Amino acid sequence: MLRHLIIRFTVLFAVTVLTVSSFGTANAAQDMTTAWTDEDFASVRLISAQTRTNGSDTLRLGLEFELQPDWKIYWRSAGDAGFPPQLDWTGSENIGDATILWPAPHRFSIFGLETFGYKNQIILPIDVAIPNPDQPVSVRLNVDYLVCSDICIPASANFNLDIPATAADSSASVASNQAHQIEKFVSRVPLRGTDLPISVNSITAQSGSEQPVLRLGISGLTDADVSVDDILIESDLRAGFGMPTAVSEPAGSSPDLSYFELPVFGLADGQSLDQAALTVTVIAGPLSVEQPVTVGTAQSSTASTQAGVSSADTTSIWLIAIFALLGGLILNVMPCVLPVLSIKVMSVINMRAEDTKLVRSGFLASAAGIITSFWLIAAALVAIKLAGGSIGWGIQFQQPLFLTVMTIILAVFALNMWGLFEISGPSELGNVANDAITDQQSRGRHLSSHFLTGMFATLLATPCSAPFLGTAIGFALAGSLFDIFLIFTLLGVGLALPYLAIAIRPGVARLLPKPGRWMNVVKIVLGLALIGTAIWLLGVLSVQIGFGGAIAVGGGLVAGSLFVWARSRTEKLRPRFAFTALAVTGFLVALFAPGFAKPPPQATMARSNGQLEWQAFAPDTIPALIANGKTVLVDVTAEWCVTCQVNKKLVLETSEVARALGADNVVLMQADWTRPDQEIADYLASYGRFGIPFNAVFGPDAPDGILLSELLSVDAVLDALQKAGAGDGAKIATGGA
Repeated sequence: MLRHLIIRFTVLFAVTVLTVSSFGTANAAQDMTTAWTDEDFASVRLISAQTRTNGSDTLRLGLEFELQPDWKIYWRSAGDAGFPPQLDWTGSENIGDATILWPAPHRFSIFGLETFGYKNQIILPIDVAIPNPDQPVSVRLNVDYLVCSDICIPASANFNLDIPATAADSSASVASNQAHQIEKFVSRVPLRGTDLPISVNSITAQSGSEQPVLRLGISGLTDADVSVDDILIESDLRAGFGMPTAVSEPAGSSPDLSYFELPVFGLADGQSLDQAALTVTVIAGPLSVEQPVTVGTAQSSTASTQAGVSSADTTSIWLIAIFALLGGLILNVMPCVLPVLSIKVMSVINMRAEDTKLVRSGFLASAAGIITSFWLIAAALVAIKLAGGSIGWGIQFQQPLFLTVMTIILAVFALNMWGLFEISGPSELGNVANDAITDQQSRGRHLSSHFLTGMFATLLATPCSAPFLGTAIGFALAGSLFDIFLIFTLLGVGLALPYLAIAIRPGVARLLPKPGRWMNVVKIVLGLALIGTAIWLLGVLSVQIGFGGAIAVGGGLVAGSLFVWARSRTEKLRPRFAFTALAVTGFLVALFAPGFAKPPPQATMARSNGQLEWQAFAPDTIPALIANGKTVLVDVTAEWCVTCQVNKKLVLETSEVARALGADNVVLMQADWTRPDQEIADYLASYGRFGIPFNAVFGPDAPDGILLSELLSVDAVLDALQKAGAGDGAKIATGGA
């Protein structure tokens, strides 16, 4: 039974003797390595077990990682998150197929996620085919890898290594100084094939309970004198597999079999474990084996496994899809969308008297604009993700140029609504964005105006977060490219549902009052709402480019608006032309002012708003604070996040919650994401969140944190404080509640 172990140790001994003896010869083994590529968290290099090809048709290389403490890279199947190193051999010569030999990994469990990988030092052996054994090998290797600790950072390295050729009968030493190190990790690669020292003899899906479970019967553990450390499952199913637990042998089973059960998480509806093809890796001390197996179904009270029932702690893709629809729908009532609602209200009033067909087509065009915008956002996020950048919901509001353009658009819309000018003519780009609030002259312009109104609605909705929205976006951005496009499509459909509903029943538009003089008052009010939103965006802009820069943008807009007003008061051609030129100049000043502004320094000091004392964001200090008996509330916010401001005013700064947060054992830690900050982005991603608001409570009784909903409530915050360990302090602060 120990034949495989004896063979491996014999090979290791022979390689060691060969390597040591080669030092005493004139042709001593050489170092065949590249230079280290160093990062703050890892160093990596490429090494070769051979100094020359020596007529062989295979070359054994090794990708060696030296990882800093608490950092890890991933196995071929990363688990619930992460991805393994990716190799690109472009530019190599005399190189064929390359196969990574994966040593048995470790399991890492954090925040309910199960991942598999390596820490400290690891060499990934690589067997490379040599098409022409008599010719030298030129290796040009690019490695993309993900290294993780509390955060995950993508990295890459490039290596060049040339291996000379020599005749097969040459007496020169072939083994390099690194051969022994590579073979040491080859010995950790799980055994495959038949007649293994330990093997999986049975695997069944246990049915009749809400939690799907795999039961494995493993033989040979006693004869090999090893015990199981871990069992890893790989499959094409969209499911996760938990830690193995030893269970008692069923009646009548073979005494040579040891039984283990693994919980199954997140099995999608319609998927079954029965007859599923799995790859099982059993790790038992220094011994590990890998087997392909097919799941049978255990006999129980039901005829088949209840594989379609997921754990209460997991969510299926269908539930996430429902969350996406609900999140998009709720965005319609968030304050971010108020300016677009004002435009749409005017369009509905103007269309009241129009025929049903025109009303339907207008709202369908708006819905199409919304969904198209979500597709464009998804495509942009995918491009950023593939490029290795940070992605998140609403991050375009961190860009001064975007804020400036949106502010100008809002100001132009307000001026147009007040009747200070009209945009007309097919060559003018702005006409299609404003035709929705003026009389329609043609069907083409009618549809294009509503289409762009839908796109504008999407742009202004992105700084808002809503219930269900964060969960759906977190799933999408942490998933595959298909997940991103699927979830963002459903978000767009959710936001477009009111438009689609009116398109189905256009008669709803006729319930609105008839057009009349009262519309002039409504236009003034709605124009003020647009100007109010523009002023809010200027406030956000001042945080990013400084107060002086924001004043320059606002001054340019005011000047441009005054010249537009002056233009509307004259009928003469020359003054109108002059005022038009001056108005355009004012808007151009507003557009380009951020490029000349000096951004203020990023705030890192503790700050107070008179009610709450916030400490600067320092997540590394949270474990120490918890160890000292403190409860920590983390708040990730931004000036452009409307939902964040609502949470503060209606929940965090209310007297009841403020008293609880003011207790001596409560620490408030705030991160400001108004401007791009990689540390904050990585912190959010570590919790599967890619947007804000983000609020979590940590404490002695909740060291891993209690994540709160995007829309806070007084009861939810107080309950989290108590569960985390604020306990009596929170009760006393709230008056014994």
